[in-house]
Amino acid sequence: MPIIGLLRIRNEVRWIETVVRAITPVCEHVLVLDNDSDDGTADVCRSIPGVTVYDFATSGINASAGDESAGKDWLLSKAYELVPEQYKCGNPVSPWFGLMVDGDEALMPADQETVRDMARRPEHAWHFRIPYAWNDENTYRVDGVYSRMAELGRPSMFRLMNESFRFQKTRFGKDGQNFHCSSVPQEMLHHARPSTARLKHFGYMHAEDRIRKYHWYNERDPENRIEDGYRHMVIGDLFPATSRFIHAGPLELRPL
Repeated sequence: MPIIGLLRIRNEVRWIETVVRAITPVCEHVLVLDNDSDDGTADVCRSIPGVTVYDFATSGINASAGDESAGKDWLLSKAYELVPEQYKCGNPVSPWFGLMVDGDEALMPADQETVRDMARRPEHAWHFRIPYAWNDENTYRVDGVYSRMAELGRPSMFRLMNESFRFQKTRFGKDGQNFHCSSVPQEMLHHARPSTARLKHFGYMHAEDRIRKYHWYNERDPENRIEDGYRHMVIGDLFPATSRFIHAGPLELRPL
């Protein structure tokens, strides 16, 4: 059952080799859309066998680089170029799958065979558990939304069975950036089933990164009441560890 890895990335040079090499053992192809990185991320990806890198500047995407759903839709179209014609028009027995991961989350090596088994099963989409590394690689956060991400996670792998499927647009972010876009096409969201496969998330491991992203999101997605101003991201950094907000708190960490 062939799996195509899909990554939409920007400036992830610290993690990207670990991230890409973690999925290459289970993926027949890995397709990367680089959104104008200036830190060498794309070069690292190009150095890994089996990886094809596309540059946003030359892709012809009719949207800004920050538009999450537009970038993912474009990547999906490139994936379908690899899928045989008989599986592109609503074929529920297509053996092809897409695995969409972020540039700062790595499939845990112990879960590679689990992913292969998931692709052999009849389900059309799968959740991956996402433990958020916090302060170091062997500690993860478990209060509030972080507990749900670690236990249930996010739909991330889906059957490539209909090339008309698209990623869900959102109302978050200025200028149509579609923050928090799903990682499977919208038509597959309610078909996703739980799994034990894990993607370790590195992007919030360091306090300086959490604080930087907190300010970045609030500049580009101001007054987002649904996200509660992103305060949960910096409990223990900018707010006391005992804080309790809508999405998380007080801060609780566990060994991974």
